[in-house]
This record gives sequence, structure tokens and C-alpha cells, in this order.
Amino acid sequence: MTHLFKERFENSFSDFLSLISTGDGEWTVKGFIDLYKNIYTISLDTKVVSKIVELMIFPKIVEFAQDNNYTVVLSEYQNHYPDVTFIDNDTGEKIALDIKSTYRINGKRVNGMTLGAFTGYFRNRTSTKNIRFPYNDYEKHYVLGIIYSRTDMVNAQDVFSSIGITLNNTQRDKLSKYLSNQNVETFEELTETLKITDDNLIAEIDTRLSGCLIDERRKYRLDDLQDILSVVRDFEFFLQEKWKIASDKPGSGNTKNIGSTKVISELIHGKGMFTKYQNGEDIFNDYWQYYLTEDMRRAAELERPPYSNIKEYFIYKGIQ
Repeated sequence: MTHLFKERFENSFSDFLSLISTGDGEWTVKGFIDLYKNIYTISLDTKVVSKIVELMIFPKIVEFAQDNNYTVVLSEYQNHYPDVTFIDNDTGEKIALDIKSTYRINGKRVNGMTLGAFTGYFRNRTSTKNIRFPYNDYEKHYVLGIIYSRTDMVNAQDVFSSIGITLNNTQRDKLSKYLSNQNVETFEELTETLKITDDNLIAEIDTRLSGCLIDERRKYRLDDLQDILSVVRDFEFFLQEKWKIASDKPGSGNTKNIGSTKVISELIHGKGMFTKYQNGEDIFNDYWQYYLTEDMRRAAELERPPYSNIKEYFIYKGIQ
């Protein structure tokens, strides 16, 4: 049955985009409403966006399970793996589904996502700590990925396009930093990377970018609903096995999580780093079961980690 899961799941979700996205790509969610019919815009915090999309997805997941004879078991805790467990009612097979989201940096790349821990239950695969069922109990480990664009970023890039400036990756990073934290310092960093010295042009950019910002402190009424700018837009979904979209680097921050590829086409088509090798899934498992961060290296009193990327891993393993 597991070989049919992906096809059935994707078919079931084929009409889902119409539920969360308008005809022109805007998110149908505009904000939070209180008892007095005041509407408050949603934060651009990726965790907030992700959680709301998850809540919108869960009814569809339950519907899919009912239609395909699966029992759904949800994670009991926020930080436990996976978000959803499907149990085949005929065979008892278990399938793990983690829901992950990330935003586009440009047309080809995203900010990246984490794919679960590479310590704990990932290494001790009979453990039940921080996992719904032991890792070894699962036949497959899938990621339902959600890619979206930040509306402020889309509008800001349109501003630069209208004055004949095409941003490179570094400039987009500076723009994203400014939009997330608007102050004199981040704006100066942006204009310095743009190498703009014309004070009039700088002033124009400042004014026009201000019009792209989403004021999270603003309060709206129901009559304003159509005028409220959705904080994110242009959703795209994919379903891939975890190992097929993994990279050889940890995810963001100091957490011991597996990082994903940041190339959109590799996420959509499941063409990440480990798929390039014969027995790629086995290599993925072995690589991450023995990967050491700097903290782990120091705790083990090693001079250096055995490897820190896939090339070093092959050398360490003596694989040509």
C-alpha cells in the first residue's frame, strides 16, 4: 500500500490550493478577528504562517485518510515527530508525515526548512522519546512542503524592477533583512549593496518601500476585509520522502536538525543531494546518524568532526 500513498495523497490535494488561495494568488486568510469584529493582520513570522496553514490542511488530511482506509494519529506535542501518522487499516503499515513550510527568496531558491532531528529517535530507532511511534515502525517518512512568497518582498522587488534595478542574491538578502527589521542601519546596508549614491533616488526608494510594508499593529474592521493585504501569497505544495530533499548541512540555528535543499526544483521533484548516489537513502541515514556538530565534537573530545559535508563523508568512509 505504501507505494500508492504518494499518488493518492497528491491527487487528494490537487484541489486544495483553491481553498487557501484566491484567483490572483493571494492567501485567503487576512487576519485574526475578535469578539468586537476587529481584524488584526497576521505576523510574517514563519512559525505563525506555518501553523495557520497546518490548521487549514488538517481537515483535508482527515478526509484523505477516510477515503483511503487510513487511521490518522496526530502528534501529541508541538516538538514531537511526526506531525501526522497514517496507519493502514488493512496492513498496519505506518507512514510519517511532517508538514514544513518556507518562503521564496527568488524564483529558484527558498529560505530552507528543517527536516527533523538527526539525534535522539533518529539514531536510537526503537526509542519513543519525542516521537509518536519508534522511527523503525514507519515504512516511509514524507514531508508535505509548502512554499510561499512574502507579499512585502514581492511588492518591494516590483519597486526595484520599475526603476530598472534587478536584484542579485546578496541584494535580495539585504532587502529581506530590511523588510523584517526596518531601521536606518538595515536600509543603509541595502543601499550600500545597491551601490546607489544619488540622494534623490535613495529617497524615492525609501518612500516606495514604505508602501510595501505590512503594518502588524494596524486594526481593521469587517468592511475593510477586501482591502487587507495578505501577508503571504503564491502557494506551492509538494510531497517528497524526507531523504530525497535533504542536504548535508544542519538546518538553521544551533538545533540538531537535518537541513533541506534550498533549490525549489529539487524540493518539488525530490532531487536533493542524496538522490544523486546509488543507495542514496542508506547513505542519508548513515551520514546523519553519525554527523557531529561542533558541540557534539567537543563533548566527544575529538580534535575535529569525522566529516562536515558529503565529500568528507565519502573520504572518511573510503568510498570513491
